[in-house]
Amino acid sequence: MIPMKLQIQHWSLLFTFVMFFALIIGCGSKVRESDNRTAQMSFDEAVPLVDSGDYKQALPLLEKSISAGGLSADMYAVALLLRSRCYSETGDVEKAQADLDHAEQGSPNAAQLLLAKGTLLAKRGKKAEADAAFKAAKKADPSIKTPK
Repeated sequence: MIPMKLQIQHWSLLFTFVMFFALIIGCGSKVRESDNRTAQMSFDEAVPLVDSGDYKQALPLLEKSISAGGLSADMYAVALLLRSRCYSETGDVEKAQADLDHAEQGSPNAAQLLLAKGTLLAKRGKKAEADAAFKAAKKADPSIKTPK
């Protein structure tokens, strides 16, 4: 039988080793606080630009927000949807589709997803499908702004 004092020393040493190892390799999120602020500030600047139709100015802000790596999963999905709309409105439908596909996997916001889909469908000349997506977006969130 191992004496109690030796058992305590053993566990103390093990705990110290585990804590040291966690400190060295890092534990928790690898995203720095400054990345969180950068991502959030860029996102916050981009939203009113998208809402006002200034897609060219919003696009680099959304790209910065997404690449900074500090957004929550929900905000990341919304940023992808907004960037998809910007890409659609500026004519880059391939990038718009890629963002839409990526965001669709985890988007919590059905109205924003439908709005982004409608925008892309409209740019592809699929007016009836776009109108249906816009109508569904409005139904999901009556406050959402859809194209006229």
